[in-house]
Amino acid sequence: MRPANVVLVGFMGAGKSICGRVLARRLGRCFVETDDMIVASEGRSIPEIFATAGEERFRQLEAEMLQDLRTKTDHVIATGGGLPCREGRMEALRSLGTVVWLDGDFRDLYERARRTGERPMLDGRPVTEVEALYRQRTPYYRRAHLTLDTTGLGVDEVVGRLLRLLRDPHAARV
Repeated sequence: MRPANVVLVGFMGAGKSICGRVLARRLGRCFVETDDMIVASEGRSIPEIFATAGEERFRQLEAEMLQDLRTKTDHVIATGGGLPCREGRMEALRSLGTVVWLDGDFRDLYERARRTGERPMLDGRPVTEVEALYRQRTPYYRRAHLTLDTTGLGVDEVVGRLLRLLRDPHAARV
């Protein structure tokens, strides 16, 4: 039987962190964020890791965190936007529980991502390049069990829809 974790995936600005925290509270579960796990284990911020060790090292750290997640049961897990976007990783996430892709209009996601925190994947990149990254990652996100379009929704609306989607026995879990 699959562990009852809920794993949130999606692009930067999709609301994985904030919606994940609220969802976990409503479900009475622990919340885990892969980026926070990396920061705690490395003792430095994500931007510092990118600046000093590079993106490839960060992706290696994500792979290590993915292994650590196998010990989690009944958690809500928010992944970094790029974590599922390497071969075999979405399958590993799917083995942890129900994977939900928080999708949305690219422009909305981009604007939210720019407003919230330091984002190494945005630094110095024109919007066209970030949109190309979004399109490159989409095929990976599509492998989630469930998809929720967050366009125009606030946190409470997203979490309400997530709860209904997770409880719906007829929701497509492909």
